[in-house]
Amino acid sequence: MTRPPLSPAPPALAALVALVGHRPAQRAAALLLALLALLAPLHARAEPQISARAIPTEAEVGEPFTVEVKALVERGAGMPSHPELRVPPELSILSGPSIGTQMQTQIVNGAVSTQLGISASWQIVADKPGRYTIPAPTISWNGRRLPARPIQIRIVPEGSRPRRPSNPFLLPGGPLHGLPWPFGGPGGRTLDDLLADELEEAAPDETPELAMPREPDPVVFLRAIPDKTAAVVGEQVTVSFYLYFRENAELTEPRAAPAADFLRHALIEDPRLVQAVHTRVGGHLYNVRLIEKLALFPLKAGELHTGRMQARITGRRIGKRVLRESNDVVIQVTEPPLAGRPSGYVLGDVGRFTLKATVQPRRIDQGGSVVVTVQVEGTGNLPQSLRVPERTGLEWLDPEKRESIAPRDGEIGGSRSFGYVVRIEESGTVDLGKIELPYWDPAQKRYVVEGVELGSVAVTPVAPPFASGSPAGARDAAGDARAEPLAAMPGLRASLGAYSPPATLPLDGAPFWCLLAAPPLLVTLFGAGDRLVRRARERRAAGEASPARLAAVAQREAEEAAAQGDLKATAAAIERAVHRAIESATGLRSRGVLLEALPGELEQRGVPGALSARAHEVLAACEAIRFEPAGRPGDGAAAALVEQGRAVMTELARWKPT
Repeated sequence: MTRPPLSPAPPALAALVALVGHRPAQRAAALLLALLALLAPLHARAEPQISARAIPTEAEVGEPFTVEVKALVERGAGMPSHPELRVPPELSILSGPSIGTQMQTQIVNGAVSTQLGISASWQIVADKPGRYTIPAPTISWNGRRLPARPIQIRIVPEGSRPRRPSNPFLLPGGPLHGLPWPFGGPGGRTLDDLLADELEEAAPDETPELAMPREPDPVVFLRAIPDKTAAVVGEQVTVSFYLYFRENAELTEPRAAPAADFLRHALIEDPRLVQAVHTRVGGHLYNVRLIEKLALFPLKAGELHTGRMQARITGRRIGKRVLRESNDVVIQVTEPPLAGRPSGYVLGDVGRFTLKATVQPRRIDQGGSVVVTVQVEGTGNLPQSLRVPERTGLEWLDPEKRESIAPRDGEIGGSRSFGYVVRIEESGTVDLGKIELPYWDPAQKRYVVEGVELGSVAVTPVAPPFASGSPAGARDAAGDARAEPLAAMPGLRASLGAYSPPATLPLDGAPFWCLLAAPPLLVTLFGAGDRLVRRARERRAAGEASPARLAAVAQREAEEAAAQGDLKATAAAIERAVHRAIESATGLRSRGVLLEALPGELEQRGVPGALSARAHEVLAACEAIRFEPAGRPGDGAAAALVEQGRAVMTELARWKPT
């Protein structure tokens, strides 16, 4: 049988063996260096493997793209955390980071290797074309910041790339890949074009329960549908949020309904797995997709509002990043009836539950403890506490809670266990009593009391030990102490003498109190100084990233471009400067507003009509210059555009809201 060949030594070790001779000292040094060389890769493999990429690597101005970072470590090593990303000034972070967990398993030559880690993603958009290098993202690991590699991204002018059908959703963390595209048809035709001949007859998969008599929007809108509009405190209310659409649309920046007065649970984990259906709204055929489904448990009585779900939607007929809101669902919440309410009922315990209990051990010594575990199972709003039987000789300590709650066929259910430690001071057969759980069953519209008997525990009596000696000896010692109560007193003075005060300690009096007060005073002073330094740094950082400063930077860039005669660069810089000045003065992010609607938005915020018209005029001039085939250097247009932009920015800076 042939012996398998030995694996070749690393080049560094081979060279080391060739250099050393056969002397003992040389052989020992060579072995030490070889051991260090073999251990170095093990140390290197212990550090996280970090990767970063942009998806896609080329995007248009105003088109969101994703930056994704992954960090994996060997099982047992510290987990990476706190990913950070900084982008150049021309790029803006729309959302993120969206953080998830990662696991990767490899099998090499029969050996299984598992790596765990995190993934983080950001949504980014660019203001102007060019090639940009995004600095290396970093993660925190074992008290250090470790970087990935810098990311290259190419931004092209808006409209310069051929349009492809977009994904149905673009959520934080990147597009949802691998979904069938139900929003549009082949050949670039819209849903209206494909279904124009079918409006007279119902589609085979039409869903009538989602139909509406009239349409809130003729293209795309959000709608919230509750399963009920009246409930009791603690009863589950299921609210489904749907996207209705008739053309290709891209949904970004979703914001869930606040539902501040409800305890909420998500009923669907991945909206990509939900298939779109058809329905009719106002005589038109719409595609409908479920994008969120929540189980809400009211926390109080009254007229409770879920709030509106919001999202930015981009489409051919509606424009870019148009805000859409769902309807606000109102739930009338009352308390369960007082008639027939059992003793011990806690408001909010609503559902269908069962109780199980275990007691361990069943035989202890007097003064010992047993463990009582009570498990509540069922669906609904699981109780947060249980009422335990109280009696003399039993001490119930605060319970340890464990729970497993998840959706079950559209309802929230699971189990919650309470682990009690019960100390027993009595002896004999001690009955622990019965634990009862009264709750309201919304299906049967009545109260139900579920109970479980805990049984009894055999407690062996224990005689109390004596502190020391016999009772007789204790009495003798007490008698001696009573016979000579002043035996330790000093003797009487036989002659008069000068009074000598007792010696004082070196730190007695004021020095002692000064030393005692010094540490807290120093800590207070250092804490106040540290807070002042941090606030100064935060104010300086906020000033550097403020819209007013960014507007000034863009204005300087426009002046430099005008001096060089570059009309297109001047127009792009003036456009950024005016948008930043509007955001600084009014708080409005005007880049996401259509140019024709901008004067109306500004006037709603109190900006004078003349100033709104001049801002619109400057932005329209910049947009016209950007789409010209070439600029007109030397004709004074760049300098005039700079002066117009400066005048608008100055008026916006001076304007104060009334």
